[in-house]
Amino acid sequence: MQLPPEELEQRYTRLRAVVAGFEIRYNQLPDQVKDRFDEADLTAIADLMAEKRDLERLIPELKDFLRKWEEDGGQSVL
Repeated sequence: MQLPPEELEQRYTRLRAVVAGFEIRYNQLPDQVKDRFDEADLTAIADLMAEKRDLERLIPELKDFLRKWEEDGGQSVL
């Protein structure tokens, strides 16, 4: 299924917003870990660290995907 260019661009715009949200979340994690450490909540700390690892993998992958798409002049890289 081929999408019109404007619809495809809208999807990439939304994806860029998702990546920006992931980056904000990633930057919030250290403060949250500190708060959980103060509360001695080891389970929450472990969950936050797992989330951090996931974001460390996901953010660069999505940025690379977007970069490749932009370099290809907006053509689909799927």
